[in-house]
Amino acid sequence: MKKLSLIFALICVLVMSVPFSAFAEGKDYVVDNADIIFDANEEELEAEYAALSATIGMDVVVVTTNTLDGKTAEAYADDYYDYNGYADDGCLFLVSMEDRDWHVSTKGYAITCITDYGIKVIESECVGSLSNGDYVVAFNKFANIVQQFYNEAKTNKPYDTNNKYTNEYGETIGSQATKENFKGVAISLIVMLVIALVVISGVKKSYKPVQFNRSAANYLVDGSLNVTQSYEHFLYSNVSKTAKSDSSSGGGSSTHTSSSGSTHGGGGGKF
Repeated sequence: MKKLSLIFALICVLVMSVPFSAFAEGKDYVVDNADIIFDANEEELEAEYAALSATIGMDVVVVTTNTLDGKTAEAYADDYYDYNGYADDGCLFLVSMEDRDWHVSTKGYAITCITDYGIKVIESECVGSLSNGDYVVAFNKFANIVQQFYNEAKTNKPYDTNNKYTNEYGETIGSQATKENFKGVAISLIVMLVIALVVISGVKKSYKPVQFNRSAANYLVDGSLNVTQSYEHFLYSNVSKTAKSDSSSGGGSSTHTSSSGSTHGGGGGKF
């Protein structure tokens, strides 16, 4: 009897030593409903995301699906986060194979950490891997970005238009996009210039100048052309002024309300 009591006491001690959250929460940080991740990789990602969530105090979640059930990617991501017991602070990276949508939903402090600029960084760093089918790579990059964005927001200020993020290759996200835009504009201008030159050349070839008729001056009668000088007096002038808006100082996160009434930020697109 004493032996049984000791065994029972030992079991009680072991149960009490396990954090209550392990039983109460039952959260999955990597939900691969689309089955695009190998089981071994899924287990590694689950451990990585669980550890990250515990470290930064925000739930960081990945969800893949084959259908959005008629919802938008934004609504699906928001609802999945809201109705599956995740923390008030966190973010969810959704990948839908139905129409190849991706979306990041942010909530609570994650809205502060991952600004609209941050969504552009995620797009720049992760979506290429999604397009190539390198899903594990994309999810690893996402976890790394969330960690860095959280650390920057806590120790300095959030990465944003006035505090740009530099990736592992030393590339500053944002200035790179500006270079690409400038390159596109330059190419467009060159194409337009070539077209204009071709058109002008064609018009010039078909143009036949009218020869000057020296005898035309004979038609002018002396004294028939009188040029006089006149003055116009303006009594009043109206000047309108419009304030110039400075869009360069913009930034932060745009937000919306989900079906649960919670405030979310984020953004997404196609891959």
